[in-house]
This record gives sequence, structure tokens and C-alpha cells, in this order.
Amino acid sequence: MITNPTIEAYLTKLVPERSPLLSRMEAEAAAEGIPIIQLPGAQTLRLLLLLHRPTSILEVGTAIGYSAIWLAEAAPQAKVVTMELDQERIVRAEQNIREAGLQDRIEIIAGDATAGLPEHYRFDCLFIDASKGQYQKFLDLYLPHLADGGLVICDNVLFRGLVAQPEQVEKRLRPMVDKLIRFNEGLRDHPLLETVFLPVGDGIAVSVKKQQT
Repeated sequence: MITNPTIEAYLTKLVPERSPLLSRMEAEAAAEGIPIIQLPGAQTLRLLLLLHRPTSILEVGTAIGYSAIWLAEAAPQAKVVTMELDQERIVRAEQNIREAGLQDRIEIIAGDATAGLPEHYRFDCLFIDASKGQYQKFLDLYLPHLADGGLVICDNVLFRGLVAQPEQVEKRLRPMVDKLIRFNEGLRDHPLLETVFLPVGDGIAVSVKKQQT
């Protein structure tokens, strides 16, 4: 949590009521320690998609399909491709996506997202929410698949606020935090991206791919 807990709880209460399916998935994720996007972040994601109206979305990191459902519902005109390595989570995600009636619009690609995708895949929105230490790899792999003017949305970029105080990070987390710090600085300086960092949820970076001349 990177904001005052009282404020975070208040913002969470302001998120509109979700479907019974999403509410159940939230409860399951909390009980089992499955990482899913926090509610204020999910609502921010929804608003960005309502504004941008993408028709093709790539999500890196499916987990149990929670954010993929948010993506598909926020962009009803879009096809969502989502990538996941964990086979057990893929099975659960497939079940949840079928329950949401979105199996025709959400495609799960099983496998390691660091392996990339064939060149013909094209997207106008990229959502990165997988292994934090691999964010730079994911961006390097999938930015070429993104159309000019497309959105890049990265969750957890503030990582509990630890990126702002790396000297206080415990030893086992320090390599990942250092990678996130470099990743955020790389977004700031990237010649193809215009980026803003939002202290929402666990921190969201929103970038627009510049038009290339």
C-alpha cells in the first residue's frame, strides 16, 4: 500500500459494485494470496480503456483472469490476448472467463512471456502485470507490436512504495526493487513513450507510444 491506509480504504469503497463473479475472484485472490490488480487501479484501468477505446489488447500476466475480464468489459470492441505461464492458473482463468461469457474475446496464450510473440501480432494497448523483475524485458519485446498512439499500462511500478526508499528494502527484495527503479527511469527517458506515474493502487505507469515520423 503506497497511500494512507484510510485514504486507500475510502478510494476502494468508491469503486462501483462489481459483478458476483469479480467479487468472488477478489475474495479467492485475497484468501489464497494470488496477486491481482487493486480495485482503485482496476477502476483507473477501466477509465483509461473507456477513453482510449482499443480494439486489440495484450496482457502480460493472466493469473486467474481477473484483470483480463476487467479489460474485456471496459473495451467491448476489443480482442484481448493474455499470457500466463502457470498451468493451474490458466485452468482457473479459462473457467472464470467462460463464466463471464468472454471466451470468444479473450485468448489465453500458455507459456513464458519472455519468449515473445510472432511478428504478426499487433495491439493498440499493452498491459504489463507479471514478474516485476522482467518488466523491462516485456516492454522491449512487446513495444514493437504496439501501434503508434497505443497505450502501455504497467501495474505495481511503485511496489508498496519501496522504490522511493531502496535503502530500507530487505536484502531479498532489493534486486527486484532496483530493477523496477531502473525500469521507471527508463520509461521516463524512453524516446518513444510519454509517461505519467500514478500513485493509485500499487502504482500505475501510463504511457502513450509517440507517433513515429
